[in-house]
Amino acid sequence: MDFEFKVSKSTICTIIHFVLAALLKDKNFTLFGSLCTKTDMSEDRQIDVTEIRIERPRYNQKEKYSGKKKYHTMKIQIIRGVKTGFIYEIEIGPGAEHDFHLWKKTFEGTPSNVTHEVDLGYLGMDKIHKNSRIPHKNSKYYKLTEEEIKENKELAKDRIFIEHTNSWIKRFKILSSKFRNHLSYFAKFAVLLCGFYNFDKA
Repeated sequence: MDFEFKVSKSTICTIIHFVLAALLKDKNFTLFGSLCTKTDMSEDRQIDVTEIRIERPRYNQKEKYSGKKKYHTMKIQIIRGVKTGFIYEIEIGPGAEHDFHLWKKTFEGTPSNVTHEVDLGYLGMDKIHKNSRIPHKNSKYYKLTEEEIKENKELAKDRIFIEHTNSWIKRFKILSSKFRNHLSYFAKFAVLLCGFYNFDKA
């Protein structure tokens, strides 16, 4: 791009971050916020985490190591309304942080009547929040019954929509490929792209 328009890379970078700041100030491209999900009238929600690959950091590599060989990542936890489909809130964490720990950061103040639909990454949630839908875990010591298999299939069918949400925000190359910007901008880009998703749904 810098060669085609005969401008320097630093100029392009300055323009991009100017546009980013301008869009984040626009209420059309921001998230609804945690207050919308912490009232008695709030809808049931689906929660999932997607990982974005990043450049290997110079410092604190261990906390961003995903567990996959040579992969360092950042995590985006998305909280999505079941009926409206809007993304209300996100939480950012390093690749080594467990999904369940990310959820506990956003849990406080959640009404007990709100149902959470999650995957096995949130195993143990039902001990803190009783109104939770978590898949039954199969193991060599415990084989699932036909009823439990049926319940898992029904939950997976309901949760497919948040998987579609994850794939939508990864339409943008900045999140679908390795994130090459400074990590201080990661959360801003994540919020903006989730805001684009809400704008598209509105």
